[in-house]
Amino acid sequence: MPEMLRKYQSYIFAMLIISSVLTFLNSLIPMFDSTHSTTKRSDYPVIRGIFNTKKHLKKSSAYLVNTPRCKIPNVNPFDKSIKHLIQTGQVLTCAGKPPLTFADRNILKVNLTVRKLYYGNRIKKCSYQGIERDRTETSDKKVVYKDTITAFKDEIEVFDEFIKVQCYDQNGGIVYKNFHPFILRKANVEEKCKVNSRKMAMGNKPDEKLNVLIIGVDSVSRLNFMRQMPKTREYLLNTLRAVELTGYNKVADNTFVNLAPMFAGKFVEELPWDERNSFQPFDKYKFAWNYFSDAGYRTLFAEDAPDIAIFNFEKEGFHRPPADYYLRPFSLAMERTPSVWDGGHHCVGGKPETSVVLDWVKDFATEFHDDSYFAFSFITRLTHDDINRVGMADGPHVEFLSGLHQKGLLKNTVLIYMSDHGIRFGPIRDMYVGKLEERLPFMFLAFPGWFYEKYPRITYNMQENAHKLTTPFDIFETLKDILHFNKRSKEKSPNGRGISILRTIPSDRTCADAGILPHWCTCQKQQPITATDRIVREAADAVVATINNATKQHRTLCSELRLDQVKTALKTELDEKVLRFDKSVNDVLSRHVIYGARVDGVTDYMLTIKTSPNSGLFEATVRYSEREETFQVFRDISRINMYGEQSACIDNHSLKKYCYCI
Repeated sequence: MPEMLRKYQSYIFAMLIISSVLTFLNSLIPMFDSTHSTTKRSDYPVIRGIFNTKKHLKKSSAYLVNTPRCKIPNVNPFDKSIKHLIQTGQVLTCAGKPPLTFADRNILKVNLTVRKLYYGNRIKKCSYQGIERDRTETSDKKVVYKDTITAFKDEIEVFDEFIKVQCYDQNGGIVYKNFHPFILRKANVEEKCKVNSRKMAMGNKPDEKLNVLIIGVDSVSRLNFMRQMPKTREYLLNTLRAVELTGYNKVADNTFVNLAPMFAGKFVEELPWDERNSFQPFDKYKFAWNYFSDAGYRTLFAEDAPDIAIFNFEKEGFHRPPADYYLRPFSLAMERTPSVWDGGHHCVGGKPETSVVLDWVKDFATEFHDDSYFAFSFITRLTHDDINRVGMADGPHVEFLSGLHQKGLLKNTVLIYMSDHGIRFGPIRDMYVGKLEERLPFMFLAFPGWFYEKYPRITYNMQENAHKLTTPFDIFETLKDILHFNKRSKEKSPNGRGISILRTIPSDRTCADAGILPHWCTCQKQQPITATDRIVREAADAVVATINNATKQHRTLCSELRLDQVKTALKTELDEKVLRFDKSVNDVLSRHVIYGARVDGVTDYMLTIKTSPNSGLFEATVRYSEREETFQVFRDISRINMYGEQSACIDNHSLKKYCYCI
């Protein structure tokens, strides 16, 4: 029997050695030059080794970002301080009849089953009428219906971008009304793209030409995305192999002032813009979609909730459409037709408004998947006001993503899924967790599988940067790198405010380096603290208690340890300006911050302690909650001195660093 045990132990040891060697070889992947790759452009899964973050930056369960000059705390999405405010699983149900009509590419069709089940013989005739931007007005606020009204029966080819559909009974009464957007190729756009593509080819032709698809969801923090949209998050991470920027920090207050840095690389005052320009259009400014258009890309800009749109809420909007495909005339027409809405103004024509917008974007991706395009959609209404209603968006968004993926529409497309900031009002903002959430929106970047394999060094950079401090300025630089993609220029990082996610972001980056003001900065400040401090001693006792609890079931073998000495102690906590922040007033002119009462914060203590009787040296992070007056010891306690044969009596590898044999 002992002989069999020795053989088994030898086998386990050999397998551990082989596993270590394979892990080491796999870690060398990013070092090789991608220029010699023979990988074909196929949608193969990403090499798993490239995405093994454990061998990159030193990770800690206590921190999302754990770099020398920035430590962003990692908190539980269902932290007990805010758990009573959270409700998950809400589903949007559209009342009334299902849609009678639907769009299939450029064909308007009647759902014959719906007609039979819900309308019987009541419908005498149907017709549609085109919708367009008012060409006689340089305004983003006016929409007109075309004079021509076209009758149809079961289906008809449509040559209008946006239409209103009505069906009538035999007395001429309206029994059905709905709106449909279409994606139609435009001769003038195709000619412009052809000319601009030629110009681009004559200059510095990029090594890869990738489409860009950006989907924004208003006011959703990373934590609330985890709570309320778990299916979408899982699909992004596990099916699309997206890189999640866990340290993505907003740089200003609201949507407009955070998206200007993302799409122009500038604060709004640097555009320059301020409130005195509220009645001036944004046509003169150059945003990311303009740069891509100049390079021969077709462009799309789609929002819902037109009255609170990014460039229209208390602003003039655009006097010329900002993109080749601009949904605003359609959204305005729907908004001004109350009879088609239900579900708390979240359903239109029996369908979620979110799905209406996303389906139009999917139609665009379908039509131009073999061409070059840049698409940006930002969806606001469903998620803007209520942290719990966000869950209603999970179904439509995961359906959208799976539809794109299953049809192979992402094989040459960079997908960016993002939010602008977390919820900015409500009771959660009176909590420490809420202060963090407001500043840390979700941000994902998904490249095609072949790209990860062909460019392992860039993939390695992205995975490293996933756990560093990042901002909207970095996304702008990333978009520039995608537009002018050069596989040989990704090693050096500029010293500017924004740094491409494809490049190496310095590990010593601070909020000041990244253009984040102190009241927006989620990096904790770190300072030494005396080892005799009462909280430090209690935190150290909590570490020893955690170690003893781990060995409790083996007390006949392992001694109970005692605290001998606190060797060093570091204290990290958020800036007081974050803890006392109430609101920011004005975007530019007379902009100022109002501070209020300080919320109870959370302080992390990084301790090095010595225990007896084993003379063990341990490093641990302990989180102290001022509100609860409790300590949380994070599980990654490190033993930093050799323990030799002290734990020879126990075979449990994870407990050997703790056990001092009796």
